[in-house]
Amino acid sequence: MEEEYFKIMRRVTRERMYELWGRAKERDFEELDGEELRIAKAMVDHEDEFYNQMEFADLTYDHEYDPDTEYNPFMHIVIHSTIEAQLEQKEPLEAYQFYNTMRRKKYSHHDTIHFIGQILVCLIFDVMKHKRPFNNELYCKLLKKYKNRNPEKLMDQLENDPLLPK
Repeated sequence: MEEEYFKIMRRVTRERMYELWGRAKERDFEELDGEELRIAKAMVDHEDEFYNQMEFADLTYDHEYDPDTEYNPFMHIVIHSTIEAQLEQKEPLEAYQFYNTMRRKKYSHHDTIHFIGQILVCLIFDVMKHKRPFNNELYCKLLKKYKNRNPEKLMDQLENDPLLPK
């Protein structure tokens, strides 16, 4: 029953992503706001990278990405959008502070979003794998910890971080 529920949710989500992609590729942002606008803009930002996956999302809605072997472009877009929302709302404040530190170090807006995303995705995978609640306190702690480190080595550092659940 649970598997069927996830299939339905994946189909609905991909159909909506496909609709947003149609608007995003035409740069038709009118009547979009909030999360939909952020998602559409993230799609444009990743157009070269994920064009085919977004273009055919209506046909591949039943494909479940294996996190160990495949890169899920839809999750990437949603995480990108989530971080944009965190920055707009300055919540958590640590994400905003991390962002400002990276920008002062001359990293681009897009790269900085991805650096924050690397931290966020580690915690999201823990939630998904172990069915635990999201640990916002740990997220903030990791943002503080890594804001003054070399972000280009972030994934290697996170893999060995004793704070992260294994």
